[in-house]
Amino acid sequence: MLKIIITTIALTICTFSYAKRSEPSIIHFDVSENKVMFNKNISDTRSIASVTKLMTAMVALDYSTDMNKQLNLVRKVKSSLPPKSYTRGELFEAMLIRSDNAAAETLASDYPGGREAFLNAMNKKSCDLGMNSTYFKDPTGLNMSNTSTANEVVNMVIAASNYPTIKNISIRKQTLIETKFKKKVRKIVLHNTNRRVLFEFDNVVVSKTGFTNPAGYCVAIMVEQNNRKHVIVILGAKNSKERVDTVKEIMYNNIIDGEHH
Repeated sequence: MLKIIITTIALTICTFSYAKRSEPSIIHFDVSENKVMFNKNISDTRSIASVTKLMTAMVALDYSTDMNKQLNLVRKVKSSLPPKSYTRGELFEAMLIRSDNAAAETLASDYPGGREAFLNAMNKKSCDLGMNSTYFKDPTGLNMSNTSTANEVVNMVIAASNYPTIKNISIRKQTLIETKFKKKVRKIVLHNTNRRVLFEFDNVVVSKTGFTNPAGYCVAIMVEQNNRKHVIVILGAKNSKERVDTVKEIMYNNIIDGEHH
């Protein structure tokens, strides 16, 4: 009997999760006008997956802008990188371009006081940015307890746009990291998780995607068009196509006036 009850609860939770994801949160915010241009479910608190890494990057940069410091990769989560030491610059590239989770964990572990102090700094910064419905439980976004709302993620994107390192790295379509493997130099090519949007639009200045089963498909970008800044945030799209198509619809109908690149 107990097993049946547990199964029923699990199914209820799963059903709720998918029902929630069927209605994504979407916002188009005109930064220059300080005005919401389009909104849908923007106050719903939900998992944000690897969009988290924008906050991870900011806190790591608040601590140090030294990109040459070597750090041993923390392999507590899966990674695109072989186990060795990398510069902080390479870790930022892996984290913001390929959304590498081990890179995020490594940067967090390097923080004074370690990972726990880093998480405290993430949550403090979110409060400082007025993100009162936002909470971080890990630096990667793998934890479903990393939650926010679409309108608060806008605050995070705007703050991230003030960091030249984030702007420079997050919009690169790919990066190449060289590593020695059995006395040979191995070249690792990391493609941007948001490359479909980046190839379509050349005016993106901040970019981060995210996906976990609880969060659905997420994206947060800032674009500059005609000297105006816009933020688009989508949380909980059903698939990557819906995520990209929603960005395109907002871009072509509301930002670039149908002028294709």
